[in-house]
Amino acid sequence: MSLTEIKVRQAHCKEKTCFLSDEDGLSLKIEPSGRKSWCYRYTDPQTKKRRRIQLGLYPELSLKKARQVRDDFKDNNFCFEHDTVSNVITFRKVGEEWLQFKLKNSFNDLPRCGVLQLAERCLQQDIYPDLQDLPFQNIKRYDLVSVIKKIEGRQVKEPVKKACSYLNQIYDYAVAMGYCEFNIAHGLNKITINSKIKKNYPYLKAEDISDFKNKLQKLDAHPIIKKALMFKLHTGVRGAELLLSEPHHFDLKDKIWRIPALHIKQFRRKVILGHEIPDFLVPLSNQALEILKDVMQWSYGEKYLFASPRKYNQPIHFNTLNMAIRKMGYGKHQLSSHGLRSTFSTILNDSGLFQDNWIEAQLSHIDKNRTRASYNHADYLAQRTEMMQWWGDYLSTTK
Repeated sequence: MSLTEIKVRQAHCKEKTCFLSDEDGLSLKIEPSGRKSWCYRYTDPQTKKRRRIQLGLYPELSLKKARQVRDDFKDNNFCFEHDTVSNVITFRKVGEEWLQFKLKNSFNDLPRCGVLQLAERCLQQDIYPDLQDLPFQNIKRYDLVSVIKKIEGRQVKEPVKKACSYLNQIYDYAVAMGYCEFNIAHGLNKITINSKIKKNYPYLKAEDISDFKNKLQKLDAHPIIKKALMFKLHTGVRGAELLLSEPHHFDLKDKIWRIPALHIKQFRRKVILGHEIPDFLVPLSNQALEILKDVMQWSYGEKYLFASPRKYNQPIHFNTLNMAIRKMGYGKHQLSSHGLRSTFSTILNDSGLFQDNWIEAQLSHIDKNRTRASYNHADYLAQRTEMMQWWGDYLSTTK
């Protein structure tokens, strides 16, 4: 039965969202909050899948106008590009514009960790299904809360945090662009359930190193993956610094690894902006040098030192290292690839043999007390050379 304006005006629901059908796929969506919106359910001519889109809010869009918008949508081959609501700025339009802004702001240099890909995936899977067709200016705070609570209902922590962050960034961008007056996503993280105490990356304690080495030796994995893990433990570098390394970055004679500043986390953007920042120098112990020479034989002719066993001229994927650690029997709460860096830092600090600033320099951490505009990556090189050899000897004598 077709709806009438009186039925639409008087319709309400108390407990859960309900739909009142009109004709030819048009329906009125009524939420417990009292908000009413027009929806149209149709079969996508390309995918042959059933879709439901929102045409607009009631009473801004009356029953008569909603039917007209539906008909225009059908006549335009199920597209809003040239119809009566083509100028309506939907959440999806703002979201896509924000993604393009982030890409341009990174100078079209996609972050190696896939930040933009993660954001796009979150939008497509968790945010767009509920918000994409809503007029941006009509979205209320409770709409965003509903999205967050829906994700939280899956009992996942990281996707909830990311969704809160992305929504906040989108609304910051929207305010700056004049799409809305206020950031209604601000503070969304305060309504999430903090079910876990924040912990640092799980790492190996001194007494666990021997067991790690034995498990790594017995691991059924490609040799290049096993060597990548051991080389990471010997050098204490970040994952990206390790996996983006190329053979010409290494000076075997002087036992020095010259990491381009472009590969260092805190200097990447500065390099892209045109700042001249020297390479970061990593002294190599004799043990690390032996691993390096062996790796160069495996990856000979490849662009990257730790070359992917499956893809030519591509490095090992960062997740591959963590997957190898899982195959060794370590759970997520026991050890991660980044945790090997924490192991390096913790044991060197606990030894009492080396100054904090030597260790921090080796970890390529910036001294916050520095006032110089540039960073000298050769700081404490002599001291760090001695320290790294001690670390190599320590690892080799751990049985």
